[in-house]
Amino acid sequence: MTKRKFMAEAYELAKLGQYSTKNGVNVGCVIVKNNKILSRGWYEKYGGAHAEINAINGLKKKYPKSFESILSQSSIYVSLEPCSKTGKTPPCVDELKKYDFKEIIIGHEDTSQNGIQELSKAGFKISQMKQKSLEINQGFFKAIHTNKPYIRAKIAMSKDGKTSFKNKKNKWITSLASRNDAQHYRAISDLVITGGGTLVNDNPSLNVRNKRIIKYKGFSQPDKAVITNASLDFKTFKFFQDKSKKLIFTSKRNNIASLKLSNTEIKTIQTNGSNTDLNDLVSCLTKMNYKDVLIEAGPNLLTSFINANLIDEFIIYISPKILSNTANYFFNGKNSLNPILSKKYEKIESKKIGVDKKIILRKKQKWD
Repeated sequence: MTKRKFMAEAYELAKLGQYSTKNGVNVGCVIVKNNKILSRGWYEKYGGAHAEINAINGLKKKYPKSFESILSQSSIYVSLEPCSKTGKTPPCVDELKKYDFKEIIIGHEDTSQNGIQELSKAGFKISQMKQKSLEINQGFFKAIHTNKPYIRAKIAMSKDGKTSFKNKKNKWITSLASRNDAQHYRAISDLVITGGGTLVNDNPSLNVRNKRIIKYKGFSQPDKAVITNASLDFKTFKFFQDKSKKLIFTSKRNNIASLKLSNTEIKTIQTNGSNTDLNDLVSCLTKMNYKDVLIEAGPNLLTSFINANLIDEFIIYISPKILSNTANYFFNGKNSLNPILSKKYEKIESKKIGVDKKIILRKKQKWD
């Protein structure tokens, strides 16, 4: 195998933690000697041992008596720069310094740490090989560089761009295959946000129901939030009937403050004229340590987020259906801001999901 393939293996291992590391970061590691992988590890759960430590411990367990001689002059591939600061666990660089690695190969630097610098000073040969660690850690990297969460928006639309039915008896636009695929984006999110209108019109649960994902060790449901100023009977909605943490963001707290809702917090946000100040909302999300946020909302709230230039990525499922005037267009702002037309975004994925088409648009600004 080539160095690139070993790093690709580390990246695949990192992906195994996508559903269990909130609010952490996804990291994979392989230890290699004589062109063979000796041990593998990944960051399995938030607050647990890091990928490098799991890989080293795996080798110790496999070869308890000859561990150090087998590890000697091996190469260690880590998809993200090893940590140098004490957090939930001691610094990984302290453990790495105990051994005589032939080379330490790092997939992506972490500017919040000094791992590369410390390991170089300790005399280790350091190589960098940028792989896809950025792809599965968008929230982590954006938080480091901007102190703001990475915001995705999921849209299910018809071929003619319609996304919500005018007749409430109709519900699904895209196929079951697309709806199942979208569960992944809920599962990797710290928080799923919707609007009061969506609660009233669709009564969604907005939780992860994919059995394969739910079975992952350490999986936890994302928190959920609704943005509304309406005095609704919240207890009647499916959204509030599970055990996940719920948030209500409002600028009219008096409409809601008297309600007693299980596992629910009410957060007051400012207004911008007659509208909710979404920048104040984002500041609140930052203070609450949310890094990966998913918007699943109707055209009005979605348009507000787009107009405020707050969405980093769109996951769009397009049905072959033509809905014409039976449904509302997904965006009601200026054409120049429409993400499908805007030059701010680039298409990073396009593929078929059942009978539907899935495209991912990402803002061109990078966090690397």
